[in-house]
Amino acid sequence: MRRTDSGHAVLAMVAVVVTIAGAIVAGWATVATRSQADALAHVQQAYLDEVRAALLGWYARELARVDRSVDAPEAALLLREAGIGQRWGLRIAVSDRLVRDGTAYRVIAAWLPGEADASTLDAASGRFNPSAGVRWISVSGFDLQAGALSETRARLDRLARHLEAAYRSRLLSDPSRDVTVNRFRALRCAAPAAGELPCIDDFVPVEGTGLGQAVGIDPLLSVNAWGAPIEVSNGNAASQAMPFSMALRTSTPWGSTLAMSAVAAP
Repeated sequence: MRRTDSGHAVLAMVAVVVTIAGAIVAGWATVATRSQADALAHVQQAYLDEVRAALLGWYARELARVDRSVDAPEAALLLREAGIGQRWGLRIAVSDRLVRDGTAYRVIAAWLPGEADASTLDAASGRFNPSAGVRWISVSGFDLQAGALSETRARLDRLARHLEAAYRSRLLSDPSRDVTVNRFRALRCAAPAAGELPCIDDFVPVEGTGLGQAVGIDPLLSVNAWGAPIEVSNGNAASQAMPFSMALRTSTPWGSTLAMSAVAAP
């Protein structure tokens, strides 16, 4: 073989080796880049999970306030109150006050914007519309508020049952068993007898009526699940004719009234 041919063969072999080495390096770089991207995605998702937990915790703490107004909380203030530090340009948006099944609530969206981000939260529906590739989470206050609503109804029901039981007890302890006497209200309002319920002409909070001392009401039943007072009346709002009743009511943070009555058994 001539020396020139031998040189060409060496050069060709070197070129092949260089090409293979370049491909290997490029492959390693691709793998490294993908690994870094996966690691970043994992860290960012963990961060968004922490944001979700912080937002839910904030919502639960502010349950009596967050849906009181039709105006949405300001995003920067919300972040401070929830104790959320902003990373990767975190963005927050809050919906209008929404209503479903008689329950008011809001949806909060949080996302990490990408390049030319155009993500939006439809404030009127609570639906989040993310841009392609955007990592995001959303939090709904519906379950929290629906739970508080259910608990409040349960407290009203327990209070009504307690008052009915007290009514029956007084009826059975009266030798005459006179069913025409309204035992939800004292016979002489100016001087109620021991164990009689005071005369409550207008709605007033349970806590200020003396009912606790008269029939031993659990203090928990004097407030609703949001901490607002439960009110009672055995005056004009209640039935003064058979079957006698005592009226109960309370208000949700968004202004609706929940009402119930304790009714004397016929």
